[in-house]
Amino acid sequence: MVIPLKIKTMKKELITISSDELAKVDNNSLNSQQLKFMLRKTPKEHIYTRPAKGGGTWNYVTGTYVKKVLNIMFGWDWDFEIIEYKYDLEYRQVFVLGKLTCRTNGKTIIKTQFGRQDIKFKTEYRRDSNGNWIMQEKHPDRKQKFPTNIPLDLGNDLKAAATDCLKKCASEIGIASDVYAPNEFKEINVIDGEAERKRLAELKKKIGDLLDENQDKDEKQAIIDMIIAKEDAGEDTIEFYENLIADQLQKNL
Repeated sequence: MVIPLKIKTMKKELITISSDELAKVDNNSLNSQQLKFMLRKTPKEHIYTRPAKGGGTWNYVTGTYVKKVLNIMFGWDWDFEIIEYKYDLEYRQVFVLGKLTCRTNGKTIIKTQFGRQDIKFKTEYRRDSNGNWIMQEKHPDRKQKFPTNIPLDLGNDLKAAATDCLKKCASEIGIASDVYAPNEFKEINVIDGEAERKRLAELKKKIGDLLDENQDKDEKQAIIDMIIAKEDAGEDTIEFYENLIADQLQKNL
């Protein structure tokens, strides 16, 4: 069994884990390459910021980025369907219920979510009781615009709500989860379980050969004790053996 190893980096902890340990099922819907792609941090150039209602800002990714990730992860074999949509001119919002279907490795992943968008309304200029155009207070040379109850382009609002819905469905799989749930996100480096076991076996043989060449009995026993302690703690990782081998090779120079 490979236990997750926390590797200290600049200001964060990167967790390395095998694909075998990531899911407690015999046949995961996602392979190690898909998991590695999904569980990494979103590239900074794809993260944007916008003002949030009530103050502050929100980070977000675009619908184009989410579609790109879905195409890469599922080889273009995914569908997005709007199940239902509504708009309310009183609440000035449109709502959609959508379903994302992804097919991979002989299995189907389905996620449903809601999306929303504020409706944009047309504006108009108005005259006062004397028939003069109402001007802006701060800019007396400019006409004052007034909102109406006529939607500017309801179709565009529905498309924006559909994109919002797609992004929410994709987030249910884990796409851009570092953007939408940063406090819960931990970047994970996924490695293939079988490949890791093979690599560990190679490294253990290598360190065993180096220890056979070591003439210092006390040092050899200390290293053996350290390996046993790491194994007992579940920390006999690839990085541990690679560092141990590097130290031994350095001493043999």
